[in-house]
Amino acid sequence: MRVALANVQFHEGNNVFPPLGVLYVAAALRAAGHEVRVFDGDPEVRSGLAAEIAATNPDVVGFSFLTMTWARAGTLIRQVRERLPGARLIAGGAHATADPTGTLRDLPLDAVVTGEGEITATDLLLRLEHGESWDGTPGVVTRVGAGPVRPFVESLDSLPFPARDLLGHEPYLRPPGLIRGWASSRIASMLAGRGCPFACAFCESHRQMGTRVRMRSVANVIAELDQLVRRDRIRGVYWVDDVFTHDRAWVLAFCAALRARPYRLHWACQSRVTAVDGALLRAMRDAGCVQVDFGVESGSAGILKSMHKAITPIQVEEAFSLARAVGVRTGASFILGSPGETEEDLAATAELARRIDSDWTIFFFSTPYPGTELYERTEARWGAAWPAFGEQWNNRVGPTPLPHGGLDPGLVARTRARLQNRHFARNYLHLRNLPFMLRLAGTLPHPDVRAAMARVAVAGRLDEVVEAAFSTWRRP
Repeated sequence: MRVALANVQFHEGNNVFPPLGVLYVAAALRAAGHEVRVFDGDPEVRSGLAAEIAATNPDVVGFSFLTMTWARAGTLIRQVRERLPGARLIAGGAHATADPTGTLRDLPLDAVVTGEGEITATDLLLRLEHGESWDGTPGVVTRVGAGPVRPFVESLDSLPFPARDLLGHEPYLRPPGLIRGWASSRIASMLAGRGCPFACAFCESHRQMGTRVRMRSVANVIAELDQLVRRDRIRGVYWVDDVFTHDRAWVLAFCAALRARPYRLHWACQSRVTAVDGALLRAMRDAGCVQVDFGVESGSAGILKSMHKAITPIQVEEAFSLARAVGVRTGASFILGSPGETEEDLAATAELARRIDSDWTIFFFSTPYPGTELYERTEARWGAAWPAFGEQWNNRVGPTPLPHGGLDPGLVARTRARLQNRHFARNYLHLRNLPFMLRLAGTLPHPDVRAAMARVAVAGRLDEVVEAAFSTWRRP
């Protein structure tokens, strides 16, 4: 069968990741004998995206999108439905998994795939080929109702590598790369495992990937790296696992295997401050790790507790000290405007960010995404005033946070701008980044960049200009 898979991308500057989830599904469908095309674009920037999809004359079209791209996805799906009235349209990914009923109610779709999509999508196409109904399919919600929950994939080694060739990997390998604050080219993204055992109130990852961490074998991961080095000439990797260092023994085995390869890669990962130690960080450094990103979230012990983050400010400082001692760069992300947060809590966050002095620091607005405990807490209070899904749900680019946390949204926005500006030079203006930043200066005359400059002049964030320049740089 002919299949088109579309990821609704959102240009917000910094780094653009290829849609690995979509590419895994594409690889599984191709392995099952289907003819697959993949599209990754922002419908507002890439005009004619619906026509491009329709031109492939697919039997089935799958869409993946986030809560913040809901409105853009809706426009694209309606356009595709108009052009392909006889095709089956499916949605999957984070938002659709978190709110399948609402997604089907509001969009002209035939079904929603929840959770991991490789086996479920293959099953749906097989049923379609045999003329069978999709109702009752495990992992699928149709207008009749939800089928049984499909178990997560036990052996990740059984899945083919993401079909990067179907999308065209080269545009994603352009500088500044995927390691935030460390400009480089030819940095790929990879998943070593799936699942997160933690239950942070602001995160819905457990719905998509489960609470039990399932790791690929080291040999399987190395085989994918070998392919990327040989075919795409990559120089580095960013691991998008929720907690890359959760399985300490696996990481040590991986580092040993990577050191034995004939190539040398730079890499970075996401972790938790309670999931690293000095010996582990040294092994990672010796295997090419240049940066570890930590979700710090808050400098207030009370707010961390209400988030169910299961860390303390003291543990945060210890982890950053360990990384600095072994020579591994750090990234720190914070969330501002959480329910119950006070001005004193904001001050504690600012002070912790100052003390740890991370190489890359970023501040997000607290945002109650569907599928999270935070959403459930907020939904009952908002009721009919629930904001429409779309760009205002962007926890990074929006001018103010959604009004759910108690503090005045304007105060939170001003605090975010002030703190982000405080870390601007540390984030961007160091010698390694200088060559790229000089090249990026060529985008300054662009209208989007000039508009960002105007926003900065009205008490905005300095990095709005850099993010607008990044976005302009990456656009075709």
